[in-house]
Amino acid sequence: MSDEDPSPDIPMPLEEARHHPHLLLLDEFESEIDGRLKYHKSLYQYRNAQGMDQTDWPFRSEERGPMDEGFTTLMDEYEKLGLVEVDEEKGKIYIYRTTEAGSRVIRGLRRGLRKIRGEEAEDREETAELIAELNIDRSGSEIVEDEDIQEAKENSYQSEV
Repeated sequence: MSDEDPSPDIPMPLEEARHHPHLLLLDEFESEIDGRLKYHKSLYQYRNAQGMDQTDWPFRSEERGPMDEGFTTLMDEYEKLGLVEVDEEKGKIYIYRTTEAGSRVIRGLRRGLRKIRGEEAEDREETAELIAELNIDRSGSEIVEDEDIQEAKENSYQSEV
């Protein structure tokens, strides 16, 4: 399988997965995101801000808007590796946190990607920082009301998001 084709275990092409956008975004949220909805919608906004589309990083359409297709599998793998903790609180609220090991990995990724990818890596970091700034004090339900998420919800029955 080529670097451009998603494998069953990776929700996006390998070239994109190497940037670990899920970890990058979690780190920008001060290492904690409260709520699956908030995480998914922020990832969707990150994807769009980076100029990616459905073929670059698939999201499925759901009632509350776009959801990252490989999210649960990826977060389970990060948790098995000791990079993140996923806590379920109050039955359905999920809290995602980086561990100390996860923080070290993220710092190493940032340094390495800056050396390898230069401006591209810095652009990705800036995008993640802007999404986090916008959404850090908002709930997932508030983010769902954003124009881009509403547009994806409206188009979900006509095409992929």
